[in-house]
Amino acid sequence: MNAEIQSAHDDLAFMRALVDAGENAQAPFGEGYLAAGLVYGAQMLAQAAQAAGWLSMRPLAGIALGLGPTVVFLIVLVWILRRHRHARAVGLVARTTSSVFSAAGIANLALAAVIGSVAWRHHSWAIWLIYPCAVFVLQGAAWLMVFALRRRAWLCWVGVGWFVAAIAMSLSVDSLPQYILAAGLGFLVLMVVPGAVMIRLAHRAA
Repeated sequence: MNAEIQSAHDDLAFMRALVDAGENAQAPFGEGYLAAGLVYGAQMLAQAAQAAGWLSMRPLAGIALGLGPTVVFLIVLVWILRRHRHARAVGLVARTTSSVFSAAGIANLALAAVIGSVAWRHHSWAIWLIYPCAVFVLQGAAWLMVFALRRRAWLCWVGVGWFVAAIAMSLSVDSLPQYILAAGLGFLVLMVVPGAVMIRLAHRAA
């Protein structure tokens, strides 16, 4: 009897861990996600305008557009990490969510090596353009995994949005301005909006 009671107690503790979402630990991730969406989304929109001939830049300005956003984002990311250096994921779901996106990031590196090597050998720019599409698909899969853990509808819609953006990009591979525009809009909508939602949930839970 005592063993059964202990087993039931352990099951309840495990269920509590599963539903512990740790909303207050979402702030660093949400802020970083929002910042990345703003910085790289704006960069892609500018590059789309440049590719379409709507924006003319001197070579130095073009280099700044290519490298500047990464420098800006890294500075912002360091600031975010320092500001939240004591924050940590609380609960099984929160830790699993962090692990899902970490795994997606590692998978992105493997994809870059695989697709990049094939594109290099075949001297094909079109093959390389598959890589960002695959990254978007991985992001969508990660968000759907989080939805399966947290069961919140908006997480599912974010995942579906990444899939839609990936398909839109694949359909415009032959038109670089349209391809970059689709990617830029995807970053702005699918990173800025979820980032803002996560920040709001974290503040509400604080």
